[in-house]
Amino acid sequence: MRQTIKELREIFISDSESFINEINKLYSFSENELNWKATSETWSIAECIDHLAVTNKLYFNEMEKQFAEKQIICIDSKEYVKHKFLGKLIIKTVDPSNVKKTKTFNVFKPGKSLYDKNVIDKLINTQKALINLISVSFNINFNKYVMSSPASKLIKENFSDVLEIVRLHNKRHLLQIDGIIKGKDFHA
Repeated sequence: MRQTIKELREIFISDSESFINEINKLYSFSENELNWKATSETWSIAECIDHLAVTNKLYFNEMEKQFAEKQIICIDSKEYVKHKFLGKLIIKTVDPSNVKKTKTFNVFKPGKSLYDKNVIDKLINTQKALINLISVSFNINFNKYVMSSPASKLIKENFSDVLEIVRLHNKRHLLQIDGIIKGKDFHA
């Protein structure tokens, strides 16, 4: 089913608000629980959160910069989303239905190994900034804005790709966090 830019924007905002509600629940965990790791090779809840905050902030910064430079207008209720070739591949990779594990690029890796609850604030503030930016982007043609992926200058993504990547990537890591919490040794 084809999707308009307006529909993409609305789904992004709705899913982002739900995502923030889920992330808010993590304040109930202790810092030890947030930093707990099943093995030295796996990420903690806090590392997942920091990874999302870093990734989403990189995308937000570029979107905000380009929107400030120029406004490319369309009738977003009539303009269909057009994902770029590599954008489609990344979307498939980060989709939560893809259970295959994927290594992340260094630029997206968590910054440290022990965190306090401020890492949750960092992610929520970044996600709220993204919501605010997209909320006021009526009739903006996300297909026409193109950026290099923070992972590689060779990978070009349009902002329609970026919104879908961020939305699905958030969901994927929520599932990862849920798996950590439900793990048999969690709270150990």
